[in-house]
Amino acid sequence: MTSLAPLWSAESIAIIGATERAGAMGRLPLDYLQRFGYQGKIFPVNPKGGTILGLNAYASINDVPEKVELALIMVPAPSVATAVFDCANAGVDVAVVMSSGFAEADAAGVIAQLELVKIAKASGMRLVGPNCIGSVGGAKKVLATFSPVFGSDSTRVESGSLALVSQSGALGYGTYSLAQERGLPIGVTVTTGNEADVTALEVASQLATDSDIAGVLLYLEGLESVDALRMIASKKPTAILKAGRSSAGAAAAASHTGALASEDRVVDGSGLFQPGESHERSETESRKPQTKYQPGVLETFGPCKPAPG
Repeated sequence: MTSLAPLWSAESIAIIGATERAGAMGRLPLDYLQRFGYQGKIFPVNPKGGTILGLNAYASINDVPEKVELALIMVPAPSVATAVFDCANAGVDVAVVMSSGFAEADAAGVIAQLELVKIAKASGMRLVGPNCIGSVGGAKKVLATFSPVFGSDSTRVESGSLALVSQSGALGYGTYSLAQERGLPIGVTVTTGNEADVTALEVASQLATDSDIAGVLLYLEGLESVDALRMIASKKPTAILKAGRSSAGAAAAASHTGALASEDRVVDGSGLFQPGESHERSETESRKPQTKYQPGVLETFGPCKPAPG
């Protein structure tokens, strides 16, 4: 199976829907990659070709003369399927669909999203999103995102030892910003959006095997595998914020990323620690060495108005 590492360590990135237009979503990753010192190859893709921010632009990703590890798809929803097909045809390893208007929107969006997965799987390409804000890898300055956090002069991109994986882009990069304020070294941030193909747990599972990562932070709106969570926690210290304990929270998750938030009893039966329960241990027990990391699970309890992304 294709590695997901290009999300934080790609040597080549294509931006499909790239533009010089100030304030446009398709300009921001180009701005960030150049400003923060990405040393890999950048390929803007725009039907008009020419140059964009001093870089040669290509009318199609199929015109790019070199291998593309990571493609950011930033075109209107009706054009996404064609872009995904072109990426698959060009041999892209991982494509991130940043466009919204899929399973989080309506029944037609669900059908359109399934078609994207079908196209990607036929070639072995991995698909992140749709409805996704993207990813950041501090060590290689991979700014594969349009998050406004990186438009601030005070934002730093560092080679930290913590990895943050979040279904929600807004919450993920809000946490990234807060962590910087508090001096926490987040080196990798990945947001997964609707999770049509790649899930947050799959990303975290791969990061848990990375020797440069010392701990994993997770925000989940659905939990498809408790066993995967246990595996992650057996390799790295892990903290999880899980949405949807209440029916209102589950409804918010569905409207946000199209997720079906896991019923709380799934986690209750997993053996993982959850706040709000009694987990008192004797002084002797508390001093026993721990042979495996024990994940902490926090859950959101009430309704909230989800932010876009």
